[in-house]
Amino acid sequence: MNCHKLHIVLVTLLFCGIFYGQKDTINPTETAKVESEIDLSFVDYYDSMLVAHFAELSSFSTDTNFLNILNHLENYKPSPPDSVFEARLALLDEQSPFEFKFTPATLAMIKLYAYKRHRLTSRMLGIGELYFPLFEEKLIAHNMPLELKYLPIVESALKPHARSHMGAGGLWQFMPATGRSYGLEITSLIDERSDPYLATEAACKYLSKMFAIYGDWSMSLAAYNCGPGNVNKAIRRSGGKTDFWGIREYLPRETRNYVPAFIAVNYIMNYASEHNIYPKVPEFLAYEMDTVHVCNRVEFGVLEEWTGYNRTQFAYLNPMFITEVMPKSPDRFYTLKMPVKYIGKFLEFEDSIYKYSSLENKYLVAANKPARVQKYHYIQTGETLASIAKKYDCSEQDIKAWNTRTKIKMKKGRKILVFEPTSNKTATQHKTELLADKTAHSNSGEYFYYTIRKGDTLWDISQKYKHTNLNEIKALNSHLNFKNLKTGTKIKIAKY
Repeated sequence: MNCHKLHIVLVTLLFCGIFYGQKDTINPTETAKVESEIDLSFVDYYDSMLVAHFAELSSFSTDTNFLNILNHLENYKPSPPDSVFEARLALLDEQSPFEFKFTPATLAMIKLYAYKRHRLTSRMLGIGELYFPLFEEKLIAHNMPLELKYLPIVESALKPHARSHMGAGGLWQFMPATGRSYGLEITSLIDERSDPYLATEAACKYLSKMFAIYGDWSMSLAAYNCGPGNVNKAIRRSGGKTDFWGIREYLPRETRNYVPAFIAVNYIMNYASEHNIYPKVPEFLAYEMDTVHVCNRVEFGVLEEWTGYNRTQFAYLNPMFITEVMPKSPDRFYTLKMPVKYIGKFLEFEDSIYKYSSLENKYLVAANKPARVQKYHYIQTGETLASIAKKYDCSEQDIKAWNTRTKIKMKKGRKILVFEPTSNKTATQHKTELLADKTAHSNSGEYFYYTIRKGDTLWDISQKYKHTNLNEIKALNSHLNFKNLKTGTKIKIAKY
């Protein structure tokens, strides 16, 4: 037998060994038993983000090959016997105030996270580096079990913008009425259910209240999901039983698997590596972040211009601001989160950020901008988003917003929506002509010099001389860096 044939035989034997090994672990009899004890129709009614993540649960009982062995042979780790899952849960149970009970429903949820949803699990392990320290801080402050830091995984998969079909929102999936009752502001511009700090504080208070009523964390979780009214009704129907597993069959369908899902999440967060699941490298880490308190209007586009940090990242870190605008609030401060290294830039240009974010500046700029008409641009070879933005005298973010996209793939022939200035002049042409016009006036002696004083901004200067505006001042002094104007610098101001 040559080496090539020997190689084929070895691979075949390995495949057969793994296949039959897995077949011994999950047999039809056990699967039928699991299916009989799990109401798979709960997916259609689940009042949380589990609807999105567990949509494939209905095929659980027939899909015995959770990993595609042919495509992932080198990474495949056989499912351990059910007794291993049971032993691991028993160990977690010993170290927790929760009852981590091993049941067919719990086992089904664990295998769902470990196999069918392993990519989601990897993502949550990574993004947890941003949220878990905050959750732990709040839970410790309220003297609550740290295991609850994993509850937002069940609720929202750690997506602060998550919304359920019933209207629940945020990391902790509060309904609007419940959120408002715990002090969360919900308006057209702000939804504090998406604020990680405030929503976590509210969730701690609500869960503490449920625990004060039932004295059992599993029952408290059930009440958190379906409300204390439904839990009390289930207690009466069960004949007075006061534990989750005793009333489970009397609870709404979407709640019966809520606690098993929570147990499964705790399991997979502790034993992910045993299933070859490792954190996806996170984009943000908690220790790299800091906050500033702001009561003035701030636009994320202006923040990007003055700090150099991408507005999309600002929006991700501050998901409570729905339209990427922090409104002015004279009677309270809002919290703005950003990487520590950008705090200094924010403080340095704070006055300018407020000025250029103000509604007064917005109206002034709008009055001086040329009117625009809608048209479609067909991407050509070699074009970039930056070059297209320059052509239409706008920003890259404007083009993304016009096309409701966070990213635009630069593919030849792709049609994108733009708004072209009616003057049909590019930004460069417009600035060149404006500068030439100002130069002509300067040659006639129709300007004077103004010396920058401490605390001055271009906004202040333009307001002082009403006959001119920001754009004219910039055009007349185009050689200067307006983001770093130093005290004592002389700038030209038109006389007319």
